[in-house]
Amino acid sequence: MAELTPTQAALLRIVCTVAWADGECSTAERELLAELVARHLHGDSPGGLGEAEREAFLAERLPVAGLDTLVAELSGADARQLALKLSYMMVRVGRRSPAEPSINAQERVAYRHLVELLALGDGKIQEIEWAAEADLPKKEGLAQLLAELTAGWRSPDDGRGPA
Repeated sequence: MAELTPTQAALLRIVCTVAWADGECSTAERELLAELVARHLHGDSPGGLGEAEREAFLAERLPVAGLDTLVAELSGADARQLALKLSYMMVRVGRRSPAEPSINAQERVAYRHLVELLALGDGKIQEIEWAAEADLPKKEGLAQLLAELTAGWRSPDDGRGPA
């Protein structure tokens, strides 16, 4: 299992903090969060971050006020931009039902605090949010989103259509 750099660990903790801002992180959210972070931090390497290590990060449930310290641990503009993108993606998929707003109130507060801390500028924030939105499939629930994200994992000759 690969060790995380301090910047990678801070990124993971930031995304986890935003995901937990509403006091809930369902099994589906936990799986999606782990997958998104593993993909962005380890280039789809399955051995990049072990399940126990991911779960340890997810279990930390850091307070939103802790974002100040975590943002200070990010090195460079690329890490700051990735923190914003991954956090935006997580608040967008955190919706529990179609009847709820696309981003719940507690996660919105945490995300806005993160935006302020990152101080990226309005144009850059809009660009990152647009890119994150484009990376999210237009699906109604987390189960559909997980299915979409894992669709390419099938073997092309498994009889279930194109991989």
